[in-house]
Amino acid sequence: MSPRRPSSPAPLIPGFTLVKPLGTGGFSDVYLYEQHRPQRKVAIKVLLADVSKDDARKLFETEANLMAQLSSHPYIVTIYQAETTEDGRSYLAMEYCSRPSLDARYRRGVLSVDEALTLAIQLCSAVHTAHLAGIVHRDIKPANVLTTDYNRPALTDFGISGTVGSHAAGMSVPWSAPEAFEEGLPPGVRMDVYSLGATIYTVLAGHSPFVHPGQDNSQAVLIERICNTQLRALARADIPDSLNQALAVAMAKDPESRFGTAAELARTLQRIQMELGFSVTEFEVMEDPAAEAAPEEEGEATRVRSVTSISDAQRPLSAGPMISFVPGQRPKDSGNSRPAKPKVAERFVAAPSDAADSSQSPAGDQADAPAAENEARSFPKIFIVVGIILVLLIGGAVAVNRLLPQDERTTEGGLPITASGDPKDPLLGGTVPMVENFKYSTVGETVTFRWENPEPNQGDFYRWAPITATDKGEVQQTKSTSATTAIAEGGQTCIEVKLVRDDGRISDASKFCTG
Repeated sequence: MSPRRPSSPAPLIPGFTLVKPLGTGGFSDVYLYEQHRPQRKVAIKVLLADVSKDDARKLFETEANLMAQLSSHPYIVTIYQAETTEDGRSYLAMEYCSRPSLDARYRRGVLSVDEALTLAIQLCSAVHTAHLAGIVHRDIKPANVLTTDYNRPALTDFGISGTVGSHAAGMSVPWSAPEAFEEGLPPGVRMDVYSLGATIYTVLAGHSPFVHPGQDNSQAVLIERICNTQLRALARADIPDSLNQALAVAMAKDPESRFGTAAELARTLQRIQMELGFSVTEFEVMEDPAAEAAPEEEGEATRVRSVTSISDAQRPLSAGPMISFVPGQRPKDSGNSRPAKPKVAERFVAAPSDAADSSQSPAGDQADAPAAENEARSFPKIFIVVGIILVLLIGGAVAVNRLLPQDERTTEGGLPITASGDPKDPLLGGTVPMVENFKYSTVGETVTFRWENPEPNQGDFYRWAPITATDKGEVQQTKSTSATTAIAEGGQTCIEVKLVRDDGRISDASKFCTG
């Protein structure tokens, strides 16, 4: 490993006082400054003076523009300003996240399942918001997930990001999808989905997905494993099969076998939270991050872009997609008591009827109240009766609409979030058959079990473990329809086997014991 490059001399920036260096990168250095007005600490990323001006400056300005589009999201680092120093270096002033990054946190100790699921859904909401704006991050990894002063994740470093359909150099190998190593392939949404899965896996395992502790983990070996080796299931006792299934789908070798969007991944993780009895984390996404604001009717009015918080803690596991809502309707509280990152004092969700007038002040609303009251008193009763009937009819239509399958629903007032039919949700997908027709043979102190796959599919593999009446041994993975284990003490040797499809779906366990 090459030694870390020392930071370049920090520039003098009017209105800011240098505090200390924070880190170095390939194209830039990051420093902690004290901003004078308003008085606060900020992280400033400064482009190196000796890099190619045209290419590096264009990349740097692209990062500033991309992050500016997204930085109002509660889980994306906020950008304050982008300028040029007196000596001609571009810099980016952004929110200072004082707590350790996700990279530092998992290296101190793996995250609990509850914390990892919460974090993953929050990151999915940030990434899906970027995708709705046509932006692919391309470098999602633990080091690019900072932690705010309020202990919330904040996705950063869009420096190698690109719009959907473009291609730029640069990646972090351990968290990159197999197709990232192919020449000329433009970045896509499913590459970010893979990296999200790899990041979740990392904080649960304590290492990136294809690092094998104690073995050769050089870059070339990692790339070969990423492209050709099956993902090892996490063997922690507190991790359910459903979470291993979700990670297998997110990190499938074939992009078409992955979740189609970060929203689909979040939906499955919400179901796993429900399965485990955890609070369901809200999925927060801008209705339309690329849309221009509507013209203001009053010059001094302030419009707050609505944020759709998607949570449905009461939905049963067998129900339809958890990410479904009536646009513009205030969502129910999910029961998640963790406070969101305070970007503004309040977050508002405007009903569709308020969309053209949401900027009016409370004083204006109060001034109109007496007139409205008088009008109501003189309103003919027949109109009131008709209004009640219309409300009942509309309410029934909405109820029927919410009972329809996702692809048959109608939506108004915002970008609908729909789950694609491919890949199948691993928790709700088609049934995977159990293996059958066990046989066994013994050689010395070992016993070899063999079984049959009743419906073989390309990419099938198996997870097996030796079991006793009270315990379960280490879970292992194989593509073969056989497994060898040590003969158990005291008589019978038993094994359980699960069939796993390439898309992450898994069968129930088949169990068999020697005579």
